[in-house]
Amino acid sequence: MVKPNPLPPAGHYNANYESFQSELYTQIRREAFGEDIGQNSWLTANEQDRFLEWLDLYPGKTLLDIACGAGGPALRIATITGCSVAGVDVHEQAVATANALAAQRGLAARVQFWAADASGQLPFPDSNFDAMTCIDAINHLPDRPRVLAVWAGLLKPGAQWL
Repeated sequence: MVKPNPLPPAGHYNANYESFQSELYTQIRREAFGEDIGQNSWLTANEQDRFLEWLDLYPGKTLLDIACGAGGPALRIATITGCSVAGVDVHEQAVATANALAAQRGLAARVQFWAADASGQLPFPDSNFDAMTCIDAINHLPDRPRVLAVWAGLLKPGAQWL
C-alpha cells in the first residue's frame, strides 16, 4: 500500500514565496501583525522577542530554524542577536528567497538556508546547534516522535528549542 505524501505540493507555496518581497505582501504582513518581520506564520515580533530571551543567542551561537520559509524571522534573529543561523525548508523557492534576503542584508556569511525535508535526515552533523526553532510547521510532519528525536540529536548538550 502506497502512503500519500502528507506534505502539500511545492506549487501550493511557490506563488507565496515568489511574491514574498512584493509591497503587497509586505503591507499584508504589517496589517496582520503590526510589524513585518518577514513571517509567513502567525508569529509576531513580540512573541519572537520572548523566544529570544529563552534561547539565549549571541555571537558565536548557532540556531537551526526548521521550516524557515522565506527566512524573515531567522534573519531578524541573526540581526538582533549576532548568532549564526542555518535554515531548512522543503520549498526551494522559499530557500532561494531566504538566501537572496540574507545576501541583500549583508548576512550571508553567517546565515544560510537549504532545501531539505525536515521529516527526514537533515544535512548537519549531530550536536551542531545551540538552539532550534520550528514555528507553525511541525503539525505538517508525519511521525513527530521520530522527527523530534532526529532533531534533538542535532542539538548540543544543554541546547534550547522552541
